[in-house]
Parts: sequence; C-alpha cells; structure tokens
Amino acid sequence: MGKREAMATVYVFEDKNRTFGAFWESDAGVPLMFLPHYSRVATEMSKLHWEAVGARHNSDLYDANFPELHNLAKWSFGANGIEVDLSSVSELITPMGCFNPRVWRGIPASPGFGGYEGVAPSPLIYSSRKQATVAATSLFSGLVELFRYVEPSSTNDQCFGHRARELLILACTEVESHWKGVLLQNMKNPPTPSFKPVTKDYIKLAPILRLKDWRVMLRDYFGYRLIAPFEHWDTAKPSQSLEWYSAYNAVKHDREGKFEQAQIQFVIEAMAAVHVMLAAQWGPEIHSNSFTGGFSPFQIISMPTYAANEQYVCPSAQDKIVLNQAIPFGI
Repeated sequence: MGKREAMATVYVFEDKNRTFGAFWESDAGVPLMFLPHYSRVATEMSKLHWEAVGARHNSDLYDANFPELHNLAKWSFGANGIEVDLSSVSELITPMGCFNPRVWRGIPASPGFGGYEGVAPSPLIYSSRKQATVAATSLFSGLVELFRYVEPSSTNDQCFGHRARELLILACTEVESHWKGVLLQNMKNPPTPSFKPVTKDYIKLAPILRLKDWRVMLRDYFGYRLIAPFEHWDTAKPSQSLEWYSAYNAVKHDREGKFEQAQIQFVIEAMAAVHVMLAAQWGPEIHSNSFTGGFSPFQIISMPTYAANEQYVCPSAQDKIVLNQAIPFGI
C-alpha cells in the first residue's frame, strides 16, 4: 500500500453479529475489502467475477440507491458469509492506518466470537501496556490484602485507617499518571515545558475514553454494589465531583484534619478507576490477555459501544507490515 492510500475514503459497517468490515478503492482503482476478524490483510474484491454473474443487472444483487463500490462490497462480503446492510454503511472517521494513542477502539470478545482489536500489537504498545498492568497488579494485590482484614460491604464502607489512606493515595496517583499520559499524547498542539495539567485538563478525556460509561464489580464480592468511578465527573467541579478523588486530595494534604476520609469505599472506587483507565486505553481484555495481562479483583459489567465509523482500520501491507501511525485525537 502506498503512502497516499491512507487518504482513501474508507467505508465501514458491522453486521448483526457485530462482525466488523471495511472496504475502499485504492488510488489505482482497485476495490479492496478488509475483514480483520479473519485476517489483517486487505484483499481485492473481484469485480470481474461480480460482473460475470450479472450482478449489475440483477435487482437481488444490485441496489441502484447505492454506489457501485457498495454493491460490489455487499456481494463480496456476502461470499464470505457476511451480510451487509448498505443503509448502515458509514465513512470511517480516523484515517486508515492511523489511531489515537492510548484511546481504545474495538469490539469486545463474546462467546463464539473473538472480538476486534483496532490496533495491531507493536513493541511500543506492548511495553506501555505491560508497565501499566504490572503497576496495577501491585496496587490490586494491596487491595485484596486489605480485604483480609476489612470485608468490602456497605456496612464497612466508611471504615478508615492508615493502610486505606496509603492505598488511596497510591491508586489516585496511578490514575493521574494515566490521565497525564493519555492527555499529552493526544493534545492538538505540543505542550510547553511549563505545562502542568490539572483536573480541568484531565476531564477532557472523559468523552474521548467514554469514562462515564464504564461500570465494574468486585469479582469475589457479589453483594457489593456496582462501581462507576467516573459517572459523576463534572466540568464545573473537576476535582470535587469525583468523591474518591476529592477524598484523596484531602487525606494527602491534611492527614490530621481529614483522616476520616481515608475510607475503604473510596479506596475501592479509586482502584476501580485504575482498572477502567487501563481498559479504556487498551481494551477490556487487558487483564486477561496472556501476554500483557495481570491480576485484577474487578470485572467489567458494562462499557461503551463504539460505532463502526469510530473504529480504527489498520490493515497489513503486502509485505505483512501493519500500517499503524499514532495521531493525536486533538484535545
């Protein structure tokens, strides 16, 4: 694939089973299709075969309300068992071969379906993910150790203590580290050396990562409430609207006066925020991935659903090198 091909108009869809597909026409006029669930290599659609079966003159195979390329794609994907509703086809937002760094897009795996990861693995992505899961696993181990002494329940939510304070501070600084990493890599203009982001900057990540849409539960404590750590994040009060983050600021700066805010409920919510931040950056399977995964006491209950045109399309070239180029989201 040539360098200019990333500028081609790419059309995308999902079928009723959430199978994702894409198609486009190359600069040379070659119609290409992409079924990443099966292969990351884009393949040519056989226009000659399509014309040979008389598709253009068959109302069952050709819908005059849509362009020829779309009709060819419907027939080509159909030959692979994929039913394309042409009315649902849309144009890809992010240029082909590009992705926003540390902003996950994809389709989670489900029974009988392997899911879709928009960005193919690379050494840099692997390294970032692995470092993040190692740090998170260490934090989560501390939380589970705390549960040996204080059972997570509504009755004990307001229990506080020194170990709870330590874990709250550690979890929140880890969340801040993720906020900063995602923000700096996705700013429209490179920040100046003096730029020091605060929560009014970090909250701009909420709609990009869909942070309010993630909910988790504690795996081994089914009676404990569901946790949506970013649900109430408000631009008017970016630090205070996250109760667990507000408690962190209080106990970090005033242990003597605010010690009672080092509550186990805030520790759990801050740890849940760590889990969500990892999933929002690298996908919901990050804690179960055999290569980069680590232990987590949390399980995702609900998460954002991304439209077909919000996905990434990073196909392999003929030499099997995946075209992955990180571009800022433009915050």
